[in-house]
Amino acid sequence: MPSLFHASTPVSASAEQLFAFHSDPSNLTVVMPPMLKLVRLITDGPAQEGRMIELHVRDWWIIPMHWTCRWKTVQPPNLLVDEIVQGPFPLFVHEHRFEPDGQGGSVMHDTVNYEFGRSWWGWLISETGVRLYLTALFKFRHHRTRQWAEALRS
Repeated sequence: MPSLFHASTPVSASAEQLFAFHSDPSNLTVVMPPMLKLVRLITDGPAQEGRMIELHVRDWWIIPMHWTCRWKTVQPPNLLVDEIVQGPFPLFVHEHRFEPDGQGGSVMHDTVNYEFGRSWWGWLISETGVRLYLTALFKFRHHRTRQWAEALRS
């Protein structure tokens, strides 16, 4: 049974700026938490429907992980959706949504539909350990995105 995670935060950047930033895979290093080290990034460029992204990372500095993802939906300036093709999850779909706030900024939403395993224990791990990990990960990502946006204004 899939699990659903959602986080949102106000950001002092336009939806267009946020879309451009998040559609460029090279910006992953800006928002990655310190315990997740990018070893290798392979992609043909910015977000485009069907385009692949391959990530080789070290989680907690030592656990090697390999993710192959595909841009599923690219609708400038408000929506990016990437999905796992190969990696540690049988299901991992990440939706980035950027909504203008009417004051020059935006509200950034991250929604993840994920499944760690297809049995009851996989669901239990998804709803405990993975959810805690995603909470910490997106708290950091949103913090770094807000810092990036503030640097744009100065």
